[in-house]
Amino acid sequence: MEPIPVTSRRPRAGVLEAVDPPRRRLPRAKSHRLLTTLFGDYWEIGSDPLPSAGLVRVLEEFGIARANARAALTRLTQSGVLQRTKDGRRTSYQPAERTIHILERGRSRIFSRDEGLHWDGTWTLIAFSLPLEDGDLRRLLRARLRWLTFWPIYDATWVTPHDRVDAAREQLADLDISDALVLRSDDVELLPGGRARLEEAWRLDDVAQSYLAYHQRFTALSERAARNSVTPAEALVARGELVDDWRLLVRDDPDLPLEFLPEDFPRRHARELFLATYAALAAPARARFDELIAAATGA
Repeated sequence: MEPIPVTSRRPRAGVLEAVDPPRRRLPRAKSHRLLTTLFGDYWEIGSDPLPSAGLVRVLEEFGIARANARAALTRLTQSGVLQRTKDGRRTSYQPAERTIHILERGRSRIFSRDEGLHWDGTWTLIAFSLPLEDGDLRRLLRARLRWLTFWPIYDATWVTPHDRVDAAREQLADLDISDALVLRSDDVELLPGGRARLEEAWRLDDVAQSYLAYHQRFTALSERAARNSVTPAEALVARGELVDDWRLLVRDDPDLPLEFLPEDFPRRHARELFLATYAALAAPARARFDELIAAATGA
């Protein structure tokens, strides 16, 4: 699922062995990403909101203290990411309307199987100007552009070898940014200096190392999942971390067509492992999630 930055500016409209996973403190940013992952994996459009007590209990499985879990839910609600409802004394949450759209858009990239085999030569360029004092908006725009596979080449000039005109315009409108230029072209000449700037911005060596590390970290889990030897309690946590780490990889990957990649680039093997392991853990993870929700709510 696409990263959902939490900001004070609200727009308009990413191998465990024990049965009980070890408890550990998680940074607030990861708590927010984890909540995004949980809603993306276990909540469907049209279904009932998820009860607060159940969500807190699920987050405890990941080592998040109850107070921190409730604080994360409150902050995401205040920032417009989640919507809170009350039924008597029971409080429940579901994604806000704009968050649902972001989750759907994020899924298309996180679970993509496209390896850029049929690149049509299209490039999209965006140039923008923002006041220096509006740092929050600048960071938010940059995060969203990176998720759309744009990468900076000159200050506030970003480019991607994909047709992202409509998506870029949508983000600019959502953030109420009008001082910007969006161009699409299939007639782009990369001079040596421009090519060097792009390669420096893409940092493909770092991206490749991240994919290799991901594959190494989750290989044992993937093998056990294929043998159906992962317990439901372990599957819930492992699947959440599998998705969370993969989303961070996708965020930092410019998603280049094969023309720009070395022949041994490890993205395909990492992606295959991610998709296979995610599917293999689906049933036991769902069983544990439903069990925790039911136990917390007395259902």
